[in-house]
Amino acid sequence: MFRNLLTPLTSKFVFPNATVEPQEAIQEEEEQSPEDFVRDARIEEMRIVLEDIKTTSIEDGFRIFQVTADIHRIMVEEPRTKDVFRELDGFLVVVGMLSALGPQGEGETAPINSEQQMETIRLAFAIVSEGMRDHPVNTDYFNKQVGYALLKQAITPLITDQRTAAQVVGYLLALCLHNFSVSNLFVDLRASLPSTAKVDSIIGQNEYRLGKVRLPQIILVIMEMVDSLPRDDSLLPYATLKLVERLVSLNHRNHSMLNEVGLVRHVFSKLYARGINMDDIDDAERSVLQRMLRRLLEMGASTAETRTIYQRVVNPDLTIDSEILDILRSAKRAKFPEYFSFDGPASLQLNEDGGRTFPCPLGFTFMTWLYVEKYPTDAATLIFGIKHPNKWMSQLKIRPHGKLQLHISGRRDPGLFDKAPIPRSKWTHVTLVWFVGKGVSPAIRLFFDGNFVDSIDISYPRLENSTSTTYHIGDESSNAQASWSMASAYLFSMPMGNEVPRLFHHLGPRYYSNFQSSPLVRFFTYEAATSLSIYLQSLMDAKRTPSAELSTLLKGASDGPGIQEETILFTLTPSGYQQGGGAGNTDAVVLNSALRKDRVRDSARIVGDVAVVKPQCLDVSVWKIGGAAIPLRLVEMSQNSHDLANSLAVLFDGLRTSWQNSEDMERIHGYEILSLALRSKISIIDIYTFNVVFDFLGVDLSRPENATITNPLAYSILALEFEVWAKGPKDVQKAHLEHFTALLETSKFRRFNLKQRMSKFNLVRKLLFVLQSDLYSNEMVPRLVQAIGVYLRHHFVPDVSIKPVVSYLAANLPDDVPGSATPKSIVSRTDTSRRRERAEQVYEVLVQTLANPSLLSKFTLALPLSRVLLLILGEHPSSIVASQTLILLGLVLHSSPSFDRKFELVSGWTALKYILPAAWDPSVHVAAFDLLLGRVFISGKAPMNSPTKVICPYILPTILSSLNYGLERVTAGALLPPVTPTNGVMSHGAVFSHENYSLISAMEVLVEELIDLHSSMASFRQLFKSKHITSILINACQSFVARLYEFPQSRHRCERLLDKVVALVKILAYDTLIESHQKEQLLAIPRLVEYTKLKADNTDTLDIPAVDPAIIPLPSSPKPFSKQVIKAAFQGATGTGSERMLHKSLIRIAEWRKKTTATEKKRRSKLLQDQRELQRQAERHTEWRTLLHSEYGIWPQHTDRYMWRLDDTEGPFRVRKKLELEHAKIPLHVRVQESDSREVHQPEDEAQSVVQLEVPPWEESYEFAATEVEEEQQWDEDVSDDKHRRVRHELEPGDVIQDVRNVTHVTGVDASPGLLILGKTHLYMLDGLLLQEDGEIIEAQDAPKDILLVPGTIVELDGQQPAQRWSLERIATFSKRTFLFRDVALEIYMKDSRSIFVVFPTHRDRQEINNKFSHLMSIRAASDAVTSPAAPLIRSPFLSRVTARVFTGARDEVASARSRWQAREISNFAYLSILNQASGRTRCDVTQYPVFPWVVQDYTSDELDLSKHETFRDLSKPMGALSPARQEAAATRYSNLESIGEPPFHYGTHFSSSMIVCHFLIRMSPFTHMFKTLQGGDWDLPDRLFTDIKRAWDSASKESRGDVRELIPEFFTLPEFLWNSAGLDFGKQTSSGEKINDVKLPPWAKNDPFLFITLHRQALESDYVSRNLPAWIDLIWGYKQKDPNSFNAYHPLSYEGAIDLDAISDPLEREATVGIIHNFGQTPRKLFSHPHPPRIMDGRTSLPLGTQFGISEDYSMLSQDSKPLRNSLEEAVTHLAFDTMSEKVLPCTSQMLYVPLYPHESIHWGLPDQSIRLHIDKKVVQVAESAQCVCAAFADSEALITGMEDSTIGVWKLVRLPGERTTLTWTHILRGHTDRVVNVAASRAWSLIASGSDDQIVILWDLNRAHYVRTLKHDTKVSLVAIQESSGLVASCSKTCLALHTINGLQIAALNLFSLDPIHSIAFHEREWAKTGVLATGSHGTITFRTWSIEDTLPGETAQWKWKTLHEYKCRKVDSGDSPIVTAIKFIGESMYSGDSTGKVYAWDFPE
Repeated sequence: MFRNLLTPLTSKFVFPNATVEPQEAIQEEEEQSPEDFVRDARIEEMRIVLEDIKTTSIEDGFRIFQVTADIHRIMVEEPRTKDVFRELDGFLVVVGMLSALGPQGEGETAPINSEQQMETIRLAFAIVSEGMRDHPVNTDYFNKQVGYALLKQAITPLITDQRTAAQVVGYLLALCLHNFSVSNLFVDLRASLPSTAKVDSIIGQNEYRLGKVRLPQIILVIMEMVDSLPRDDSLLPYATLKLVERLVSLNHRNHSMLNEVGLVRHVFSKLYARGINMDDIDDAERSVLQRMLRRLLEMGASTAETRTIYQRVVNPDLTIDSEILDILRSAKRAKFPEYFSFDGPASLQLNEDGGRTFPCPLGFTFMTWLYVEKYPTDAATLIFGIKHPNKWMSQLKIRPHGKLQLHISGRRDPGLFDKAPIPRSKWTHVTLVWFVGKGVSPAIRLFFDGNFVDSIDISYPRLENSTSTTYHIGDESSNAQASWSMASAYLFSMPMGNEVPRLFHHLGPRYYSNFQSSPLVRFFTYEAATSLSIYLQSLMDAKRTPSAELSTLLKGASDGPGIQEETILFTLTPSGYQQGGGAGNTDAVVLNSALRKDRVRDSARIVGDVAVVKPQCLDVSVWKIGGAAIPLRLVEMSQNSHDLANSLAVLFDGLRTSWQNSEDMERIHGYEILSLALRSKISIIDIYTFNVVFDFLGVDLSRPENATITNPLAYSILALEFEVWAKGPKDVQKAHLEHFTALLETSKFRRFNLKQRMSKFNLVRKLLFVLQSDLYSNEMVPRLVQAIGVYLRHHFVPDVSIKPVVSYLAANLPDDVPGSATPKSIVSRTDTSRRRERAEQVYEVLVQTLANPSLLSKFTLALPLSRVLLLILGEHPSSIVASQTLILLGLVLHSSPSFDRKFELVSGWTALKYILPAAWDPSVHVAAFDLLLGRVFISGKAPMNSPTKVICPYILPTILSSLNYGLERVTAGALLPPVTPTNGVMSHGAVFSHENYSLISAMEVLVEELIDLHSSMASFRQLFKSKHITSILINACQSFVARLYEFPQSRHRCERLLDKVVALVKILAYDTLIESHQKEQLLAIPRLVEYTKLKADNTDTLDIPAVDPAIIPLPSSPKPFSKQVIKAAFQGATGTGSERMLHKSLIRIAEWRKKTTATEKKRRSKLLQDQRELQRQAERHTEWRTLLHSEYGIWPQHTDRYMWRLDDTEGPFRVRKKLELEHAKIPLHVRVQESDSREVHQPEDEAQSVVQLEVPPWEESYEFAATEVEEEQQWDEDVSDDKHRRVRHELEPGDVIQDVRNVTHVTGVDASPGLLILGKTHLYMLDGLLLQEDGEIIEAQDAPKDILLVPGTIVELDGQQPAQRWSLERIATFSKRTFLFRDVALEIYMKDSRSIFVVFPTHRDRQEINNKFSHLMSIRAASDAVTSPAAPLIRSPFLSRVTARVFTGARDEVASARSRWQAREISNFAYLSILNQASGRTRCDVTQYPVFPWVVQDYTSDELDLSKHETFRDLSKPMGALSPARQEAAATRYSNLESIGEPPFHYGTHFSSSMIVCHFLIRMSPFTHMFKTLQGGDWDLPDRLFTDIKRAWDSASKESRGDVRELIPEFFTLPEFLWNSAGLDFGKQTSSGEKINDVKLPPWAKNDPFLFITLHRQALESDYVSRNLPAWIDLIWGYKQKDPNSFNAYHPLSYEGAIDLDAISDPLEREATVGIIHNFGQTPRKLFSHPHPPRIMDGRTSLPLGTQFGISEDYSMLSQDSKPLRNSLEEAVTHLAFDTMSEKVLPCTSQMLYVPLYPHESIHWGLPDQSIRLHIDKKVVQVAESAQCVCAAFADSEALITGMEDSTIGVWKLVRLPGERTTLTWTHILRGHTDRVVNVAASRAWSLIASGSDDQIVILWDLNRAHYVRTLKHDTKVSLVAIQESSGLVASCSKTCLALHTINGLQIAALNLFSLDPIHSIAFHEREWAKTGVLATGSHGTITFRTWSIEDTLPGETAQWKWKTLHEYKCRKVDSGDSPIVTAIKFIGESMYSGDSTGKVYAWDFPE
């Protein structure tokens, strides 16, 4: 019965050929054991019952049940019957039975009763479970041969049946777990009528029963069937989802297994597949699914799953789905490596045969990454052991509670490591190092995460002989109880130093290679690099000098640890895992990835419950599908704060944990782009966004003690982008400014933050720049100033901190003179006030900082302090500035008492005397007396003791002068009007407020202070011995009293002050130290006071005596103390010597201040310019975004038509035929840049940290001289006038500008003014910028017109464009060129097949640059003579040796080309290309475009007959003379002009002009634009456009007298120019009304432009043209160039030398002449003066002279050599290289290639450590690790292309320098494929890469620009690709199709391979041109020659290209008689070589 039942089920798979052999008839001689007898009986019984069940009817329920039970019983009793069960299709039988047991139709019931049905179903599931339990082969068989889809199909009726659904889901769960105790769980749930809460509770109660998932595919079946479950009150769908969710979270094993099996895709599609209505999903179920998805994504997702998620997170309108983004962010933290999971008895066992002794006689190091989920409960579990056949040598075990112990052979008790357990649920790096030898203690050392944790001293095991050694990872014994995982394990045959584990730990658990890469730091994450750097800094800080450990770590990080691979005994990682397959290979193995030369590759067995888990974390997945650009684009698309924070979190998560994404971010300039994006989103930035950004940078303000800058590059761009954070909310501003304090003061890593991070950022300059802007409100400014102070306190060094701050203060503190003649506006005054207030705050912070003596010492050493104090003080300081200056002066004097003399030398004390009085207030008062008495607050602490003496007497004159000034102001108040104004009034040059009594109080305090000091301090009294000091006081008091005498009515306002002044005077008068005359003056003052009192009391009646002016001068006396006194001193009025010195000093200071202010202003301007330039740079980085939205990008923006343009990349002989997408007009170079953001540098010691500063090349520095004379000159030196500052951002790092020239960059008819910059290492072309005469670089739009003047150009001013740059090494050659007959142009050819054409203003400019290029070429030629095997020939990728020489300008090379053409060594097309080039024709300038002849005149025939002369045009005559009528007209015109004395000519037009070129190429961008430009912005009349080739011929040959045009090279190379692919609207023809579209082709082209180009090229290469071409050359380049008899004279202005534009001074006349040249065209430079010799046409004309046979001509005449070449291999040959030096063919295996031209160099890949290796002379010289290379190809000897396992394409550069070894550098990463890349091909000639992938597509890439071009589709996986160097054709092959495409993706032919042998190799026959193209394909024993042909095209139909088989060769059979597979083919000239699967290489040659 079941035989028939199985038929529909088994139709979906192929049965295995599992036939049971008949039993042997002959009885074995030996007796069977009882066990064997029972086994055989059970096997036989199994056979019987299986046959029985196949014949039993399903209706016989009881019998079915019995047989099913028997099967289960037999399988349980004898596990070995499981193989028989599988072989007899038992799984299929049981699955078929399940299908039959369900309802067979809607409404039907099962065929048997329900009780029997359910029991039989249970037994069926139990049989399937038991059959796969502990049986990998059966498990694999069921998965691959039966399939879970078939199981799903079988049980679907049972699942949809309400009666059986719950039970069947339970059985599925039991099958998944191999645990049938849980099979009734869903039935029990249903019976309880649950709610969602009750379901959760019941599942939680049963969670302990669930355990590990054994068959994760069953969970997928369950998830797929959830929607089919009955929806009733039982909540079965919800319960099912909830149970799966709990299984995912139950344990680590389940989590990883369910993630790896693809559950993410199912869950995500249920939730978010497009088209799903969210309302259709129950809320409870939705919540469970979301939790499950979040949990699964913590482990990661596959590439396809990640691509789907990211595609769905962006809506079609480019908005973000916030819910999906939330889920992405929730999975951001966990990052699992690939790992082995050990649960219970489980181990890896690696056997090494031939071990002589215990394997490591010198000691060993064992290193592993462990994740312990569950400690053992009782006995210790083995982690690592070394075992001889019968004896354990050592065992490392983990005990309960996680501590380790070590068992040693010969020792009873284990050594215990008791100090630290292995942490649980955390990846831990464990290293065990065992030293051997006396004096080494401790011998055994244990490290966790690189830190030494414990040690024991145990003797090394005694060395003994052994036949083998087995290494055990894990414990296979039944006592094993732990659950743990291992990411990698290494055993080294040497003990490592204590520093090495730390280095290796920082590589992380996702590092799987062998530590051979250099530098290792490349694999560090930002945090790992920072952590190691902090440790190194701590070492330096502890020892003050570099230690051995520090040196070792530095060397290891930068140059690699120096571990020899021979010392690595084993490397076991999941990447080496290989599954067992089939019955003959039951065990999976793990390859040993250690690459030891002395060992054959071995592998470890997997024993027990070891699961190999390869999760792909989201950061890895994102790297594969697009890298950092994807989340960066999400940030750009975020439109609210929530999405912005989440997008940033997703971005930073991928960067934080992945070094690959980190590199990618830096490569695309991602941080600059991110900064730009944040700036555009200021309005939605909140504190959460801030926290996300700064958490990534290493600053978490909730834990400031751990603040560290982990990513210095990102920090410098993001954290220091003040414009973003200063415009955010106040909490963001506050947090941003506080983070500086966290980094520099709060953090325990503050020393590292300062020395290794913040000292590099020139932070003070940035903060001061921000302070001077309006970014912060006044409320936030103090916090900003505080940040400056924090930095100053911790990094107070001259160039970085001290000098910028002082310069800022000098420029911003001093104010203009009050009441100056030029009034300011209110706005200006307010701005000045704000600027000064902010500067005052900085000054206060500076002075507070200088209270630290050590910082003060640095300050005094860095500056000319005496002058700086005066510079800061200014002439009109505020009270704050004055007080702070005095405090600073006191600090300096305290530290250096002799400074008072220095200050006196610059008239400092005198200046204070005149300057400070006007600023006096209480703060100045305190500061002055503190200075006087030496009260100094050191480090903020007040002096312990009260002052007892005067310390600084020099300040007393200032104090007394201030008293004088203050008293004068008090008395001046008497002049105030009765009503005090609110805003003050001007009096005696000072502004007084109405609060005069505060001034009086201040003066009272001052007088009291003087009285107290005089009475209490003898030293103070001694000061008045000085007549000068006493006279100042006397003058002050006299003046004060005298004013009161004159105005006694004001006395009541200052009565107390007057009394105190009198008291002071009396004290001094009675002091014995005062001189008698001054005593008399003092005593006179009280008398005058009395008189004043009397006068005030009774002015009219009292007779007041007169006052002697000689003793007391009254106000009318000539010596008041006022501003005039100060002004006089400042202006040098006649006075004392000190005043004259002061005058000189102040003048000097004023000049210094003026210059400093100007310098600061310039600095600010340039900082702002730099900021804008960086922003512009970021805005130009757009290619990364374009790729995401391209055709195959992650978010493609679909369009009906892609716009293409002709690429300027040139193929052989300068052919341009490759198209590029229009948006890629000026692409950016996308490079893998070497960034130091993750570098580990040597820490700085104290001395280094003071002086070292890294600044970009455009930053300025401050320079100070040592002597005082030079100090000011150096310190205030102007900012270096860097004229090139504007363009330095465009330079490559480290490059230096050597020369800058204004040029006009000519491309077609467009001309862009720009700069040609010659650097030390690179050449740059910057369009849109110009150099002025003064050296400043400006925008071209802003330039004067005369700078732009290049005659004849149509200037395009589009602003500055991205710089184009080329390494000087990439310049192939260059040629002098003319432009409009002016010898001022230069064409530079690059090795990347591009060129630039630049026009210089003058011939001299061009000549100077030409000379510099010549010098560079000569230097490189000398270098190439050393490094190049083919030196000194110039090798250009697009030129042959002949044309390369021609392009250097040597005329003898033209003769060489002519000789080669005569000998048929080059084609007609190639020869014409060379002549065009030699005569100055170039595609860069359409006025001098290459010219080619019309060769065909038959445009009406259905077939083109090239054997008839009538087909061809007469090449001996110009186009204007092809008919007698045209000859007559030309002759008449010539004679008429000659008769009137005008220069005669035949034609007023030309055969080549810019309009002719654009006319032909009008459908092809950029010529479309050029045509419209020449036409004034619009098309020409439709009837005059190029629409029909025949019509064009007729016009040029006979119809139009003015049309004498020849052709352009595109007529022979480029079919695309004949299509209107852009869909341009050219209008309709007037005559027919037909819309103009594609160009009409002649009938023989069969409506196929490709066929037209093919046949037209055949015509050009025909014998007729070859014979007659010399005649046409004579007309164009030869002696007939002006021949009247040949009708070949054109307008005189079309010939070189006919006119000199430079000699025309009139602009109008010059412009008109230029127009004439444009219209008439330019005749090529004359090359030949004699008739051109003919071509030798003897023999076979399609082959070079002397060559008898050719592949294309004689494709059936090759014969295989009888013997293979000597250098055959032992394995299959997949590539053949050719050594040009030895002329040998070099075979390559599938994982290596020889470097072209350098056969001693080779590249190797496919190694277990996932590395690419460079070998030189068979020695490894460089290892590039973590490069999962699958295939590789060379574009040339410098460019390597690799296809990767992760679906990316790698572009690598091989660099060779004289005296240095070759280095391999990864330069570009290309993304577009979605699966692994299996084959790549590359062509330098066409700058093209073709890659084939398992994703069924071929992608064409631009090699120069490293970007995507287009996709070619297949139906199956692509296995082979090839590029024809001569034509650019691309062949690709999959399992089902062989396809041929043009370089632009046009499919020419496709061959169905279903009925043919699989193709294993392909190769094009390479010849410069051949009539018949040949593609050779290699198959099983055959090589087939094919071509592409239209032979089968019917008349009148469009051409149909098909593959045509030319010949099939049979290969020689091998010794066994089998035919080998041809795995490699290569054509070398007209010979062929083949390599096969046996490793042999054969030559195929023509007969002799």
